[in-house]
Amino acid sequence: MKSMWEKWKTKWGVESNIRMTWIFVIFAITGTSITFVRKPLTIALFEKSTYGELSWWQLTLTIVMVYFIYQIFLFVIGSLLGEYKFVKWFVLKMNKRMFPFLRNIS
Repeated sequence: MKSMWEKWKTKWGVESNIRMTWIFVIFAITGTSITFVRKPLTIALFEKSTYGELSWWQLTLTIVMVYFIYQIFLFVIGSLLGEYKFVKWFVLKMNKRMFPFLRNIS
């Protein structure tokens, strides 16, 4: 049985373990940087700092904003760290799943 690591390598078209590790480092840096952006964003917009304090519409708006900011961060950080082609493919794939009307864009 293939490990999850090997399945991702095959699915993503990555051949080396070092490149795969580097891609995960990029995801980790991006995810961590989003956590530092989200809190000041919600404080600036709603004067509340935690998800529990937000009303349903504020929470929804925050999640949508974080989704798009995450993509920008992933693209910029991934490009700066040498994985432009992979992150471009990954962001397009992520958006095609979220927004089916984008499926015709290659």
